Amino acid sequence: MKIRIPSQTRTLALLGLLPLLPACFTPPGLEDETAGTDLATADQPLVAHVYSRPPVPTAFYEPPAANAVFVAPGGNDSTGTGTEAQPYQSLGRALQVVNAKPADATTWTVVLKAGTYREGELTVSRARVTVQRYKSDVVSLRGSVAVTGFSGSGPYTKTLTGFDPTPVEADCADTVLLGQAVRDYGSETPFAVTRAGIPLRRVAPGAPLSSGQYRYDAATNVLTLADSPTEVEVALKRWALKTNAPGVKFAGLDVQNYATCTVNWSRTVNGLAYYKGAVMLYRDSESDSGAVLENSTVANNAANGVAVAHGRDIRLSGNVLVNNGWTGAQASNAQRLIVENNVMSYNNVRRWANTVEAGMKVTFIRDGVVFNNLFEHNAANGFWCDQGCGATDPGNRWFVMARNVARYNDDKGLFYEVSHHGVLASNVVHDNGRTGIAVFGSRNVQLWNNTAVDNDASSDSYSANISIVDDKRCFTGDTVPGGKACTTANGCDPQVAGNYDHCEPSSVGPLANTCNAEAVVLMNNILSGSLSARPLLNVDDPNATAYGAPAILQSHDYQAYYRASTSAPTTLIRFQRAANTSAASYASLTAFRAANPGREPQSVERSGGTRNPFFVNAATKNFTQDPASTDVWGRGQALPSEVLKAVYWPQTAPAQPSLRIGAIEWRDKTVAAPCVVNAPVHHRRNPTSGDHLFTTMLSEAEDAGRDWGYTENLGVTFLASTTAATGLSPVYRLYSPTVLEHFWTIDAAEKQSAQSSYGYTQDEGIGFHAATASGPCLVPVYRLVHEAASRHTFTTSQTERASLVASGWTDEGIKFYAGAPQ
Repeated sequence: MKIRIPSQTRTLALLGLLPLLPACFTPPGLEDETAGTDLATADQPLVAHVYSRPPVPTAFYEPPAANAVFVAPGGNDSTGTGTEAQPYQSLGRALQVVNAKPADATTWTVVLKAGTYREGELTVSRARVTVQRYKSDVVSLRGSVAVTGFSGSGPYTKTLTGFDPTPVEADCADTVLLGQAVRDYGSETPFAVTRAGIPLRRVAPGAPLSSGQYRYDAATNVLTLADSPTEVEVALKRWALKTNAPGVKFAGLDVQNYATCTVNWSRTVNGLAYYKGAVMLYRDSESDSGAVLENSTVANNAANGVAVAHGRDIRLSGNVLVNNGWTGAQASNAQRLIVENNVMSYNNVRRWANTVEAGMKVTFIRDGVVFNNLFEHNAANGFWCDQGCGATDPGNRWFVMARNVARYNDDKGLFYEVSHHGVLASNVVHDNGRTGIAVFGSRNVQLWNNTAVDNDASSDSYSANISIVDDKRCFTGDTVPGGKACTTANGCDPQVAGNYDHCEPSSVGPLANTCNAEAVVLMNNILSGSLSARPLLNVDDPNATAYGAPAILQSHDYQAYYRASTSAPTTLIRFQRAANTSAASYASLTAFRAANPGREPQSVERSGGTRNPFFVNAATKNFTQDPASTDVWGRGQALPSEVLKAVYWPQTAPAQPSLRIGAIEWRDKTVAAPCVVNAPVHHRRNPTSGDHLFTTMLSEAEDAGRDWGYTENLGVTFLASTTAATGLSPVYRLYSPTVLEHFWTIDAAEKQSAQSSYGYTQDEGIGFHAATASGPCLVPVYRLVHEAASRHTFTTSQTERASLVASGWTDEGIKFYAGAPQ
């Protein structure tokens, strides 16, 4: 819902990387369902990746009252005026009009009515432009053409007519990436086919077909499918939307079937530029952007879904990035990038095995936030930062990876490599094919209160549930933490300035990317089970002997270890005790302590039994800590400032939580029935107008603070639900353009009265859902009114309630019940 300002929208919350190439990344132009089969490395995935049709967005976007340009399938690009009564027919025409608007502070909004827009290769060049859906309309952008008229009864064939497939059959991939042998046939082309909304995998001409596969013979222009030809689409347009302008937002869109390319950013072939992403947010050089992609689906693209570069303060929020041929999203050189509340799953459909494969991969992101995302079923790593993630001011802000869930990925769950000043906290990683949480060649990393369960089906010598390792890369002539020089003679791999791996000398200072593993803190983590013979924890230098785990780990304690049997695996911890030694394997925590006095004195080890003692029900993947377990509940170290702020981001001064080992809060954490209210309701106030804003959308609250004067951040007042559920009722949100005030009520009769008699004429829909009666986990929410100022507010606090009454507010009593703020 909008906050009266035309560009402000509300939504209901939905729960590029650059390849590892030289840092010459400059955006050019500026220059029937199928199951996953083999891992990119020839290992088998832990579970089959069964693809399904991507979900359509569910966010609600009220159109602004002014500065809006409307588009509808029934409109007309020639005679239309862009009004709601006379809309344009195409997004391209609307952007042509909006891009030509004066470059002033006005925000223009393109509003798309329901329909499928087979458009693409569109650019937003004007600053402060929003492209959004109309209310709850399903707005689909398709870069494909529908193909019908197949012959046969299985296989099914069709000679393609009516469009030229030659451009999408071009080899547009980077040479370096093509050097990686493992991938599906034809992956170097942007030619892509979907059936019933599900990506198909290509096989060579003449090869036998299985369900979920297709052949395309460019010589005869014949497309052959194994499965009945239902809703067949062939990608044709090279990208959907790109912008290098600041203040641009894409919201509530369904973007699918674009012919993107496996490339660093773009590559020109036969006069055509092929791009890496269907949606691209970038700047020509490192500068402010503030671009946003929110509550959108980006799926079924030939290569990458979303690409980000060079822009500061870009946000990816509430999106579903699935079924893309390469990665879901990639980003580089984008300071203060925020990646929150997204689902990135089933990516790397084409089974690339290169230096990029991940649900999302980023490089050179300082002060970034990766918060409350789900990375699952990627035929690759879940999330991977490789090169230069870290902090610009460690006293105030680190690179944050918190509250994420990474599961069922073929490779590592969460991967932090050759970076510095990162906080990996309160994440849940389970059932990943390799290491659950990997910290490689990185310094000043805080690993707190993570839950890592049943990861690592591999036999890699450096892998584990949690693995912290150094490798032999370092800056030539530098001194590694063990005191030896970075030389080949000392077992190192010296790198020079501007090198491929971007190692920097330690003389650069505490923010240098030295490629060394050092000053890592490991505290309050649960490490449970293993899918192979690999240990639960691995800390060593597997390639060189320059220094050992004591130099890598600054401190570590209060871990909780569990194995179903002491022989599964036989090694609990693998730990390189000292420089110039091989890592030692310890069968028990007792053996580890005896050999390493003073280390992990408060950690616990458990094994055997009919159930995992740390969790409510590990057998059903419910990794909520069991309050009856004194091993994990009420124990642990208090969180230091940088970790506390990461777990409760974006709060700047959160309260210390109750002590526990393992993840404190994380995405999709099981909530005990019947408590169904778990969405924070953010409270902002405009000190000029006095209006109070309550919203479940953090993006709306932050936009309101930044753009519309709601600068007083009053935190989270209570927890509500963003969807209907048993026992809950809608809380309606209204606005009065006369007194400039928002109003909320759970009473439908009061809503009608406010609209008809008291001037709250703008119906802004349902703000959230709450209960009309008390119940478990619910607290009363009081509404107060300041009649002289025509202002209303809510509180669950008796102290605040009394203070407001004392200062002239009238207590209207309990209006509904919601969850207590955490």
